[in-house]
Amino acid sequence: MEVFIGREEYPTMELVDTGSETNIIQEETEIKALLTSRKLIMNLRGIGQHTKSLVGLSESTAITMITGEEKEIHLFIAKGAIHTILGRPFLKDNNFKFEFLHKKGEILSYPEEN
Repeated sequence: MEVFIGREEYPTMELVDTGSETNIIQEETEIKALLTSRKLIMNLRGIGQHTKSLVGLSESTAITMITGEEKEIHLFIAKGAIHTILGRPFLKDNNFKFEFLHKKGEILSYPEEN
């Protein structure tokens, strides 16, 4: 899903991961999107038991959906190559629904803002 991150609306493709407990972007994307973050050092262990270094947290980061709707999310900043991930916090906070329809496949839907 394409979204635009930050007030400068840096374009990026996001991986929507219903199993992820975090929202993650790589450090390079944080720099290009001119995000403000606070330093945070910790390791994140993935489902395959690999680890990734987290180096920061960007709080209340503006993202703009392809529809033009703006949301705010918290993003962990990862060092090195990693897919940008929108996980369960993003899905839950914004009432997104992810369902499988036999004839259509996977559908991601969300309510429109009034």
